[in-house]
Amino acid sequence: MSEKAVSNPSVRVVDPVEQIFDAVLPGFFRPLQGASASPRPNVAHLDVIDRDNEIVVKAEIAGVDKDKLDIQVHGNQVYISGSKEEDSSKEEGKYIYRERRYGEFARTIQLPVDVDASQSKAAYKDGVLELTLPKAESAKRRKIAVE
Repeated sequence: MSEKAVSNPSVRVVDPVEQIFDAVLPGFFRPLQGASASPRPNVAHLDVIDRDNEIVVKAEIAGVDKDKLDIQVHGNQVYISGSKEEDSSKEEGKYIYRERRYGEFARTIQLPVDVDASQSKAAYKDGVLELTLPKAESAKRRKIAVE
C-alpha cells in the first residue's frame, strides 16, 4: 500500500476564525502555514495521508476525553470538534507559565475525494485521534490495462 503525505492545495483545512481574519487582513495566517505552532491554542494539529484506498487523518488532541469528541463525515468533508475541561483542583502558588489551553475546538477538513462515511473508523490513543476513511468506490484509483 503506497502512502503519500498530502501537502497540496487539493486538501484544505477550513478554519472559520482564519477566514474572518483573512477577510480583514489578507494573508495574516499564511506565514504560519507549515509551521509547527498553531496560530490559535485550541486547534487540533493535523496530518492527512492519502493512501490507495483510504484517507487517514491524525489529529493531536491530548487531554480530550473521547466522550467529548464529535466526528462527522459528509462527502469529502470531515468535521472534528471537542472540548477539554480545565482541572477543577485549585493550585497553590502563583503561575510562572500557564500555557495549557482549555475549551472547545473545531476543525473542518476538505479532502480531495469523497469518502465512505459508513465504513469509516476512529481510534484514540495517547492523545492522537486517527480516522481511517475509505475512499468512495468512484474515487479509488484503478489500473487500466492497455490492450
